[in-house]
Amino acid sequence: MVSLVEIELGVAVLFADHAPDDLKLIPFEMLSAQTTQRLADKLAMASGLGNLAAQGIQNAMDVQGLVRLAPETLEALNTAQPMTSGGWNLGSLVTSDGKIAHSVRWAPATGAQSVGILAAIGPAAALLAIQVQLASISRRLDENIELTRDVLRALHEDQWATLLGLHETTMRAVREAEAAGAVNDHVFASIATKDADLRKQRHLFMSLVRGHIKALDTDSATRRAHIQKNIEQILADSHGMLMAEWSWYRAQVLRAGHISRDEASAVENERLLAEVVAETEREHTRAMTDVADLLAGLERQCRLIAELPGERSLPFTTKRRSIRDAVAMAAALAERVAELRNVAYTRPVPLDPPLAVFSEAVPEEVLRILRWAMRDEEPLLAIADVNIDRLVGENAYLGVTPERFFISAQNAVRKQGAIEREFPLSDVRYVRFRERDKRGPVLDIITMEENIRLTFDDWAGNGQGLEDASRLGNLLAAAMDLPESERRTDPLLSGGSLLPISS
Repeated sequence: MVSLVEIELGVAVLFADHAPDDLKLIPFEMLSAQTTQRLADKLAMASGLGNLAAQGIQNAMDVQGLVRLAPETLEALNTAQPMTSGGWNLGSLVTSDGKIAHSVRWAPATGAQSVGILAAIGPAAALLAIQVQLASISRRLDENIELTRDVLRALHEDQWATLLGLHETTMRAVREAEAAGAVNDHVFASIATKDADLRKQRHLFMSLVRGHIKALDTDSATRRAHIQKNIEQILADSHGMLMAEWSWYRAQVLRAGHISRDEASAVENERLLAEVVAETEREHTRAMTDVADLLAGLERQCRLIAELPGERSLPFTTKRRSIRDAVAMAAALAERVAELRNVAYTRPVPLDPPLAVFSEAVPEEVLRILRWAMRDEEPLLAIADVNIDRLVGENAYLGVTPERFFISAQNAVRKQGAIEREFPLSDVRYVRFRERDKRGPVLDIITMEENIRLTFDDWAGNGQGLEDASRLGNLLAAAMDLPESERRTDPLLSGGSLLPISS
C-alpha cells in the first residue's frame, strides 16, 4: 500500500516500502540525515502510520520523499468523490497506458486529518515547507522567455546587470546545494551578503507591478489607453519582478536549509525556521498573486483589443508589433507564472448563453468581445437586444450572469469593448414585464437606486420573440428581493387605532 499525506494543496509526502517507478518523486534533499529522520518519525506518528508499524505492518514508516500533484489531478480530486476507509481516501495509481499499478491512500490537505497532522508535528512542519520550496525551484521553470527578456533588458538597462547577477548567483547556489546534498557554509557564503540587493530589486519591481495593477483598476477606456501606451513597460516590469522575486525566494529557502543543518541548536531553530518559512511563503504568495493578476488582466485586455475595430498594432521600443504578438507575449508570461504557482493555466471559455433574445442569432463578434470584457469565471446566462427608453432611444445589450446584470450601448460594446453599467442581482427589488399591442414589450427593472425601463423592437411582440423576452423577464424576476433592512411598518397597516386629532 502506498500512502500519501498531503501537507499543502498539491504536495504530499510519500510513505511506501519502495518508491513506485512510475511516480515522479522529489527526494528529500539539502536536509541532514538526522533532520530528515526526525521529521519522518514525527509525520508518521502524527498520521497514524507509526501506529500501523507498531502493530506489525512492515515498512509502514518508510518515507520516500515528496510528490507534487499536477493542477489537473487536483481538479479531478475536487470533482470526484473518493472511497474512504479509516479516515483515509482510497484510490489507485495508474501507468501511462491506464493500467492500475498501485493502490494508494491519501490524507488530503483540505481534510481535518491533515490539519491535525500539521498541528501535531508543530514547528517541524517548517522543515516540510522547506523541502516543498526547494522542490518548486526548478531550472526548467526559471528559463527566461526570450522576447520579454529582451524587452526587460532594453527598458531597464540600468538594473539589468544587477538583476541578472542575482539571478545567476542564487541559481548557482541551488545547483551547488543539490550537488553537495546540503546547504553548507560554503554554499551559503555566496548569497549571505546579497540580502540588501535582493530586497532592493524585489521592492523596485514589485512597486512597478503594483503601479500597473492600480492603473488597470479603472474603467475600460482608461485600461485600454494605459495598455496601448505602456504594453512594453508592463511586460518588462512583470518579467523583472519574476526574476527579482525568484532570486529573493531562492535565497530565503537556502537560508532556511542552512539553518536546519545546525543540529546543536535544533530546538530553538525549529521556532526560527517556522518564522522564516511562514514569512517567506506569505510574502512570496502575495507577490506571485500580484504578478499573476496583472498578467491575467493584461492578456485579457490585449485579447479584447484584438477583437475590436481599429489599430492592429501596439508601440514597442524598436518598432510597432501586431496586437497578436502582444497577446502571445502576455500569454507566455501568464502561463509561466501559472506553472510557478502550480495552478492550471486557464482562459475564459467562449460564451454560449442559453437564452438569447434577438430577432436573429446573436452576432458572433459581440460574444467574442464580451468573452474578454466580462469578469472572470462568470457564465453569460442571457443576452438581449433592447432599447434604453429615453427621450432619444438607444440600442443596447442587456446581459445576465449568476451574480449581476449589465446594460451597455451597442456601440460601446462593439467599438470600445465597454460594459457601461453593471448591477448586482441582489439589488433587484421589482421586475415588471408588460406586453403592448402591435409593439414590442416593456421591461421595467427597479433596483435599490434606479428605475430602469427597457423596450424591445416589434419582432419581440409575438411568437418566439415574445416567448424569449418573457422568459428574460422571469429570469430577472427570480432575483427580486426586499431585504429586511429596507422593510417598513406603519400602525395604520398593522391594526393600530387611529386617534382623533384635537383642534
